[in-house]
Amino acid sequence: MNNKKNNKGPATLLLVACFILVLLISGIPSVRRVNKNSCKPISGQVLDVSQSAPGFVIHLKDDPRIYYIKPASLPTASLTSLGQQLQGQSVQLFTASAWSPLDPFSSMKEIRRLEIGSHIIFSEY
Repeated sequence: MNNKKNNKGPATLLLVACFILVLLISGIPSVRRVNKNSCKPISGQVLDVSQSAPGFVIHLKDDPRIYYIKPASLPTASLTSLGQQLQGQSVQLFTASAWSPLDPFSSMKEIRRLEIGSHIIFSEY
């Protein structure tokens, strides 16, 4: 009889657990200071401004991604005032250019700076 134990099961579980841990850690947003060099500019025309779970959500014409501003970043803004100010306007958004395994296709982007022409509406830097 062969009394050798099979060690492949626990080793495989340990490898999978390490892989999941690495993915989770890489998905945690960095706390680095945001600046213009670490952000990617995106231009477009605002189609819709709404409010949902992540905050103020902005949809751009011909762009399937969701752009949002956390409510804590704009504590005095209301959905009505922001919508009136942005609706139909050509804007330039600056979003953090970081990839996350929790959003592999980068379909949701947090806005770090929002400009209409040379007028800055919102900025974290």
